[in-house]
Amino acid sequence: RAGYRPVAADAASSPPRDASKGMALLPHLACVAAASGALAAYRFLLIWMGSISEYTDYTAAQLGVAVAYGLAIAAWFGVEVGVFLSPRLGYGGVPSSEDAGLKGIKVASESGGEDASVLTTEDESSRDSISPPEPVIFGIRSSGLAALRAAAEFSAIMGYVYLCDRTTLFAKGPKTVSPTMFWGLCAAVLTVGLCTLRLAGKKGEVVTAPLQRDQTEEWKGWMQLQFIFYHYFAEGEIYNAIRLYIAAYVWMTGFGNFSYYYIRKDFTLPRFMQMMWRLNFFVAFVCVTMNNEYMLYYIAAMHTFFTWGVFFTCWIGHQYNDNNAVCLLKIAAATGVTVLLYDVPGVFHAVFKPTAGLLGFHDPLHPEFTDSLHEWFFRSGLDHFVWIFGMLCAYSFPWYDRQLQAIEDMPSGKRALAKAAVIGSALAVGGWYVHTYFLRPKREYNKVHPYTSWIPIAVFLVLRNATAGLRARYMHLFTWCGKVTLETYILQFHIWMKSTGINGSPKFLMVWLPSFWLNMAVVSAVYFVLSYRVFKITVVLRDVAVPKDNRGIFVNSVIMAVATAAFYAVGVALKG
Repeated sequence: RAGYRPVAADAASSPPRDASKGMALLPHLACVAAASGALAAYRFLLIWMGSISEYTDYTAAQLGVAVAYGLAIAAWFGVEVGVFLSPRLGYGGVPSSEDAGLKGIKVASESGGEDASVLTTEDESSRDSISPPEPVIFGIRSSGLAALRAAAEFSAIMGYVYLCDRTTLFAKGPKTVSPTMFWGLCAAVLTVGLCTLRLAGKKGEVVTAPLQRDQTEEWKGWMQLQFIFYHYFAEGEIYNAIRLYIAAYVWMTGFGNFSYYYIRKDFTLPRFMQMMWRLNFFVAFVCVTMNNEYMLYYIAAMHTFFTWGVFFTCWIGHQYNDNNAVCLLKIAAATGVTVLLYDVPGVFHAVFKPTAGLLGFHDPLHPEFTDSLHEWFFRSGLDHFVWIFGMLCAYSFPWYDRQLQAIEDMPSGKRALAKAAVIGSALAVGGWYVHTYFLRPKREYNKVHPYTSWIPIAVFLVLRNATAGLRARYMHLFTWCGKVTLETYILQFHIWMKSTGINGSPKFLMVWLPSFWLNMAVVSAVYFVLSYRVFKITVVLRDVAVPKDNRGIFVNSVIMAVATAAFYAVGVALKG
């Protein structure tokens, strides 16, 4: 074995084999004991929650997912205890998975001789780079605890969601309808946002390209804050503006996804499944836990559907996407399909009737709507064209970027005149839109919204990117909020406000403290922290559940399908 220097095991310090097995057994026994204790505590917690629950007739899915939450918490706690106690009980574990692949490392066990426990290396530096052994509890390495921790934390958050909105533990109160308070709060938040102005790009680098990620996240963030304030204060007077905000979100679905597929040319299954996980993981568990229908959280359904629309538009004939004529033809074809689906009577219901079990909605506040697909048709129909405008904007982005750069390259006087002309034209178009369409009453506005929402979006894009200084800066507060819009949208129903019940809207405020502003501050702090945590958990579990290879996705899909069926069967058995 030339080139290898044997490193003899220290017989004096190595425990006998039987003692090693005993040391390995103790952390496993501690794991079982801790998990059993966690399950017992969880059972008592469920009994207590049931005693204060506003509902006593649980579905099989609710019972099944409650069992899944309990097992996730117990598994995490047990393994956490086992890993924690392993080195303290003398169990060193096994070599880490990274060390197993180090070049030049061999465990001379093939011979089965006396030197089977001898570790040999090419040189001293390779041996010194080896990490300490890694505790393994029931096949779970300590390095794999992140996923268990995320699952347990998620389970606890879902329990908190139920506790807030389905039990009598927290009081509910009426909303305070006050335009003064609403606009005052918006102004205060904007002031704070301005204090968080930052330069786009890396430190020391000034980036003036339009529609940077920080800018679009900022856009999402301030719209989302006004959107949830609109619900909190029941500020119905800005309904038309809220409709435009939702249209802007859908525009970003078209713009962002088309940009990705057009530039990256990545139509792989892992990337698509990761996007679907991001959009639907959290809402799926909320629906099951709260016994709500998917369409209550229609934003998730809309973004999912229009993401599919962008994907198929780009994927069909994707080898010709660099051909301008073909690309525009595909966008035109998507427009034609959209017109057929939404604007030709009968087509929409014929197409979506098989999906009524998923997309149907039974609104307890509007029993007069007997068509279960009414909500889906109404919500998605309001924005059924703007995602196509988003694709057009993404396709035209290089041209737009060149025009802005051409203006910046002009002499100062000519540049100022060009910018003034652009800003003036945008303001004129915006003023015309407001006068002609935006100020219409709610029902009248809804009729023209699908065909006109692209106008104010275009105006905003021009004004927000009119100068290099505007393009180079963003408000970090709103950018941060823009990263968690899906989570804040869903959680506002249940932990920031309180809904009217199953499939109910958030018509009440969560009341912890008698002072309105102090109560809002405390409840909001919890609400935003948990929204951020759910966002991070979604990413951690996505990386585990949706690997980057097709075979791994298939295997995990089968495992998740079997687990879902098993927990549902348990729920059916518990329901009796």
